[in-house]
Amino acid sequence: MNWKQTIRVGGLITLMTLSLVGCNSETSYSPQEIIDQSLQETQELASYYGEYTLDIDESGVANVKEWMKDGKRRIEMSVDGDHVIAVNDGKQIISYSKKENKATIISFENGELGDFMGQSAKDSAQVLLNLVKDSHDITIAGEESIAGRDTYHITAKAQKKNTLLGDVEVWIDKKTWLTLKTITTNAGNVTTQEYSKLDVNKKMEDKLFTFDIPKDATVEKIDPQNQTSTATIEEVKEQLGNFLMVPEVNGLSISSIVDMKVKERPEFSFEFEKDDQPAFSVSVLKEASNEEFGNLGNEEEIQVRGKKGTCMDLGELFVISWSEDGYQYNIISENPEFTKEEILAYAEEMTNVQ
Repeated sequence: MNWKQTIRVGGLITLMTLSLVGCNSETSYSPQEIIDQSLQETQELASYYGEYTLDIDESGVANVKEWMKDGKRRIEMSVDGDHVIAVNDGKQIISYSKKENKATIISFENGELGDFMGQSAKDSAQVLLNLVKDSHDITIAGEESIAGRDTYHITAKAQKKNTLLGDVEVWIDKKTWLTLKTITTNAGNVTTQEYSKLDVNKKMEDKLFTFDIPKDATVEKIDPQNQTSTATIEEVKEQLGNFLMVPEVNGLSISSIVDMKVKERPEFSFEFEKDDQPAFSVSVLKEASNEEFGNLGNEEEIQVRGKKGTCMDLGELFVISWSEDGYQYNIISENPEFTKEEILAYAEEMTNVQ
């Protein structure tokens, strides 16, 4: 599971906490206050039903219907000649593709569904707002009507060229603080998500959050507990051979080694901490000679250990990547107190595992 693939599929979710920069507005709320309020849980909403479109440039337009009640969700999406239904009943997720006549079931212990459902339009917008709080200049552009509801229109202009997200626009409902429209630009690609209908505190039957799989459908069951597992250094050496690793010195130590469970090309992530605090992770996998992801449009070319590498800016955090002697390395910062220069210095100290 290469990290660039992860970015393309789901995006890296990094929460930022510093204050943002805004300009004055005639409204009684500043951009900071509006975003902080929109990021809070909307406890007054027991349920809502929404309809929105998701337009991703050349990928086409998806028409989505969404029901939410007490943490349970149902999504119906029509895209590319297919109709997909996904239901989260609090214990498991069932998704079904009518075109493929295939269902996928993911069960969770203790109702801990994590992020497997895929995010609602509201959740996706909140992730975007968190991502841009430190890396963009944020202003209130005005007040507009979306889906017949009054919203604050907020623009976020990227402070740097090489950032995970380019310019972002969001329209936030004044009453519910739900985000009703987003426009994001990344590497020249524009994604627009916009509600055309929103009914809040709508009465819903519990049966909405159940789904009967057709008897002739193909069914795949996925155990999320088996998606990754811990590993020992000996197990990694057996799979990868003689690779490089950051030495455990000066208070830096490996807290865990994670097997990413990639069958095609084994990948392991070494989680480092310093003074009992997360520091960074180093993922290692063998380089594939025919692999080509291309530049994501938000990477800075740098030198790592005398090799050509890249650094992707994620606001306070970043990802450093390079290839060396047949291996691909990715260092993902997990603590804003560690600078890029410090991480590069750790990379320079890497030695072959013994």
